[in-house]
Amino acid sequence: MKRAHRTAHARIWTILGILLPLAFFTVLTLRQTPPADRPAILVEAPAGDPNGAEASQ
Repeated sequence: MKRAHRTAHARIWTILGILLPLAFFTVLTLRQTPPADRPAILVEAPAGDPNGAEASQ
């Protein structure tokens, strides 16, 4: 009984030791970083426009 438990324990930790760093580095690789020269995104409407829409001509 003890031997089977030790074998299973060793296999589980070996698999976790391989899969967890692999998953971590995969997430780091797939994460998108914004470029430094990207223009700012306007979150609010300009202060002079009460409706938040563009002025029609």
